[in-house]
Amino acid sequence: MRKLIYVLLIFSLILGLFAACFSYTRQANELVQQLSQLETFTFTAEGELRFADGIDTGHTPLRYVMEGTRSVGTGQLTATITYTDLAARPLFPLAIIETGGVAYAQFAPLFQYLMDLEYADYDANAVADAFGGSPYLALPSLDLTNLLLDIPALLDTLDADTLQDALTEDNDVYTLRLTGTTLSNAPSLGELTRPLGIFFELGALVGDFDSSFMTSGAPYTLHLRFSHDEETDVFHTHLTLTAPGFLTLTASVTYRESKPVPILPPELTVDMAEIQSVMAEYHVDMERVAMIEGSDFEFDTDLPELHMVNHPLSTDLLEPFEMEIGGESFYVSVMADAVTTAMRSSVYSVSSAMTLHYTALEARAARETMIPFILTALDVEDIDAENFTRSVVRGNAHDTAAVTALHFDDNLVGRVLHLYVLQNIDGTDEALFLRVVVIMDHMTRQGREVLERLGFYIGLDFEGYLEWAEETDTEAEEE
Repeated sequence: MRKLIYVLLIFSLILGLFAACFSYTRQANELVQQLSQLETFTFTAEGELRFADGIDTGHTPLRYVMEGTRSVGTGQLTATITYTDLAARPLFPLAIIETGGVAYAQFAPLFQYLMDLEYADYDANAVADAFGGSPYLALPSLDLTNLLLDIPALLDTLDADTLQDALTEDNDVYTLRLTGTTLSNAPSLGELTRPLGIFFELGALVGDFDSSFMTSGAPYTLHLRFSHDEETDVFHTHLTLTAPGFLTLTASVTYRESKPVPILPPELTVDMAEIQSVMAEYHVDMERVAMIEGSDFEFDTDLPELHMVNHPLSTDLLEPFEMEIGGESFYVSVMADAVTTAMRSSVYSVSSAMTLHYTALEARAARETMIPFILTALDVEDIDAENFTRSVVRGNAHDTAAVTALHFDDNLVGRVLHLYVLQNIDGTDEALFLRVVVIMDHMTRQGREVLERLGFYIGLDFEGYLEWAEETDTEAEEE
């Protein structure tokens, strides 16, 4: 009889234990059900990835803080993800909107972060300025459904026995522990790091970013805690995922029910074609900046006002030649006794001792146009000269005009002086570039008078540059 009583007591305890387990499992399901029934809620989320030593993540942001509002019924979302470094210092924000079945991302701050890294040796141009503001990109393919961990969906993947074994409760805080085979149905690492994954999707638009370090065959262990504060009516979740020797992921989210507010599409948007076009031009501009800052040209800002067009000619040394600049007609000065031809946006005036070459270019900062034109378009490095000397680049205070010179002491045709003059033309979006090539060994008195007269009209002392080249020759001979 006593043995029977012991058996009944043990059986009762087991039933009580199962009843308790069933009770908090049911309560957890009810809690999750409440969370899943929120039609509109505001949320605050934080996440962080820490990789084991030896795993190179480059400059990928591995921490974020996110705030926003989601309306489940309408499928609308607005949020701002602030990416930070592991010391919680902000790197850049990313605003995202989902409405009408289309996701939008305000990409300029992210692009700026990437460009600051790519051009770390220089001051990267403002990406927002290149787009005339900070527009959004419409991305119908950008999936924001997993932006927040879907706890109901996670529990739905588990059978009752697994859930009962994996779930514990302590003071109304429920903890789910999944390891080994039980994790096979859990969310993937990509789903758990969705706010970080958006960085790679948008970053891929302007560069090739390696995200292979985000995946691994290492066995994961996942701990998920969730609770509900009845006084404040706030749901709390906290997730920790560990893969020994690989990574530790932490993420926490709070949810608070709110009233639905219509979310409208952003006013300023661009499409992919425009992004590709603008960013291609941006890279060209930055390569120009890198080329300029990497060159060893000296600069001065003492250049007076120039007058490169519409000269009041009153000499037989020079004559006017009509040239179209920015859709308007202007007159440039060419040599009266030379062969002058026009081709597209260029005018050539050629004699045995000197060549004048006028070219219409897109107007930008004068020095930014001048130096790359010399270094690339003229391909100085390939000119057959053992030695050449560069003068100071002179520009005006507004950086709308510039002048410089190159002297070659042993070119294919002997000693050669290149004079470069650039001026943005008022009333147009173009600049006029003049290259004067002087074959010094063939220079005549009349040629010097032509050069002097042209310099007088433009407002430059070309004779002084000729004397500078001759002095350079003398110094080279004395050495």
